Amino acid sequence: MADGAVDDAGALGARPPWWRRHRMDDIQRAAVVGFLYERARIGSPHTRSFIILSLLSSAIAAMGLLLDSAPAVIGAMLLGAFITPLLAMAGALIQGWVQRLVDAALMVALGIAMSMTAATLVGVVFAGQIDRAVLPPLLLSLTRPGLLDLGIALAAGVAAGYATMRTEAAGALSGVAVSVTVEPPIAAMGLFLASGRGEEFRQAALALATNFGALVLGATVSMAWWGFADRDTRGTARQARVGLIAWVVLVGAVAVPLAVYSRNVIRNTAFEQEVTSVVGTWDPSVRVVSLDASTTGERATVRIDVTGPRRPEPAWRLAELLSERRGERVEVLLTFTLAQEDRAVSSG
Repeated sequence: MADGAVDDAGALGARPPWWRRHRMDDIQRAAVVGFLYERARIGSPHTRSFIILSLLSSAIAAMGLLLDSAPAVIGAMLLGAFITPLLAMAGALIQGWVQRLVDAALMVALGIAMSMTAATLVGVVFAGQIDRAVLPPLLLSLTRPGLLDLGIALAAGVAAGYATMRTEAAGALSGVAVSVTVEPPIAAMGLFLASGRGEEFRQAALALATNFGALVLGATVSMAWWGFADRDTRGTARQARVGLIAWVVLVGAVAVPLAVYSRNVIRNTAFEQEVTSVVGTWDPSVRVVSLDASTTGERATVRIDVTGPRRPEPAWRLAELLSERRGERVEVLLTFTLAQEDRAVSSG
């Protein structure tokens, strides 16, 4: 958006060293403000495009998640229009612009409502795809947010803020949109809402809050460092401080359950690797198609889908092997698909 910086003496074009805080002149700041807040307000000429892109991107993301298609989900991320109002919220937090913060937040809320509606409709139409015992890996990953997701969102927010301030980096916004976005979690929430999966819905909502909160916080830090903060146009210093503190507290509150989920994900991943190795002892003839295993340290659940040329050993034997190795009660839910090939050639 804006290029160049002014040094402490006010000389145009002289850029301070990278380790010093940058400043923007009035023209550069006005260009950024005009770009962000004209597009982050319900009723502006850009509202219709925002709604259409929110509907389409969420529908594509939902179908991509059901198909476990990474290209489809990436395409939905690139279509998503949330990045502009999220950056507008970051700028409003820096400056203490209450009305502009409210306008951008309402724009985000509208987009979430539209996206949820589209994803829920996709879930209703393709309900059979969600009712399977084992969710597609891409969809399942959105039910396991962790501290790494928070870190990615923070870094992407910093990159988005930098790309907004500097014209030479403006092309990076599309990369930011792919690295972290709110579209896949919203799409997952719509699918889980349509299928009545309450626990998965809550976990996808946590993933949404993680991306949303950390991206805005990262963009706030970046935009402030690169010169968007301005005392002359600021609402009040108190409003700016209160807004920033409230947002930091919000992100901190999100980090607490994320730490718990991260610990659980690490523990469950190790358990899944253990299950895979035990399956080879249980029945060498089968091949694992999909696996979802979780443990609390006292009770474990294994949902496993296997295939093979003959009916496998009883599931209770796998449960006993795992229980003996781990010293906890293990419940195994087994799905078997016969892999049998029959070939014939006609006599004529």
